[in-house]
Amino acid sequence: MQFSSPAGSLKPSYIREILSAASQPDMISMAGGLPASSLLPVDLIRTSCESLADHRELFQYGASRGYSPLITTLNKLYPEQNNPWLICNGSQQGIDLIARAFVNPGDGVVAEIPAYLGALQAFQLSGAQIYPLYHISEAGEAGSKPDLIQLESHFKTGKVKLFYAVPDFHNPTGKAWSEETRIRVSNLCRHYGVILIEDSPYRELRFSGEQCSSLTPLCPEVCISLKSFSKIGFPGIRLGAMSGPAEFIAIAERIKQATDLHTGLPQQALINALLNHPKYPDHLAHLRNSYRGRHQQLRSELIKQLGNQVQFERVEGGMFIWLKLTKGSGTNVAARALKHKLAVVPGAAFYPEGVIAEDSAIRLNFSNTEPTLIPEAVSRLANSLESSS
Repeated sequence: MQFSSPAGSLKPSYIREILSAASQPDMISMAGGLPASSLLPVDLIRTSCESLADHRELFQYGASRGYSPLITTLNKLYPEQNNPWLICNGSQQGIDLIARAFVNPGDGVVAEIPAYLGALQAFQLSGAQIYPLYHISEAGEAGSKPDLIQLESHFKTGKVKLFYAVPDFHNPTGKAWSEETRIRVSNLCRHYGVILIEDSPYRELRFSGEQCSSLTPLCPEVCISLKSFSKIGFPGIRLGAMSGPAEFIAIAERIKQATDLHTGLPQQALINALLNHPKYPDHLAHLRNSYRGRHQQLRSELIKQLGNQVQFERVEGGMFIWLKLTKGSGTNVAARALKHKLAVVPGAAFYPEGVIAEDSAIRLNFSNTEPTLIPEAVSRLANSLESSS
């Protein structure tokens, strides 16, 4: 068979491939971006699940734009968006629809590097040229931020159509943009006419610090915002949503009609029930508190067991710690870790084709590891570091 060039060159996702290994007996997985299975809010939708069969209309064809009660709920929960919505099969489909709507082969897409692998795959499949955006540290400031001089340099080429960003607890590094960075990036995108994609699956998972502005109110005419219900609800339901300028949503709806007609109505009804449940705010609070505790415990164990063998920054939300090794290869450590029954993802997996990968880091997911297993997980990681040296 002769496949298209983008399809034939598409590499498999390291993270999706490792999930089979992560399900082996006695394996501790810190690899996938999974929410805690024990914290999935099943009880909040139990009654709705049981009554689905009483609503025959949910098993008919539906509108491509989405289930209208869910869209009404989104308008209520996120009034700052102030743009029309389109319901998707996970926010991953939203990224794919954006790529199909805007990208011709060779068009430029800026992405913070390292980057979410699923987004890189979607843009690669559309034939995009990835322009890497790196982070810089400034004297007197904690952490790092996107290099805005480099960003503007990319924009000045006139070849960039899209800037893909995860400003709240970036995957894989866990970084969050400051308010100043959000304003400056929004101004740059408006000035150069670049579409800003705000992917925000982790925004509701802030467990410390102050919440910053969403990007849409800062540049509504060029911003497309993606929401996911996998991290705060149920990843298996595969439901997401995106909002953006009406002209774009109309085009994206047509593309969706050509791909899957519409997202399943039963799933949309269940997520709508979750978002409207009186105990939904309590669920979010419990989720944040639990992830705060898991993050703090993992951080403490890394310091205690690994000491100066690793470096990492404190995160204020999300699901990940980006662990930099003071020596050795992240790829080698990840391979060794599997032999010690620990699944992690090497940092090199988050780099696009043609960009030199930094192989001195691994990504650790703390949300899906039960607190009782965290000390043992770090012990296995310590053994992996020793055996790889």
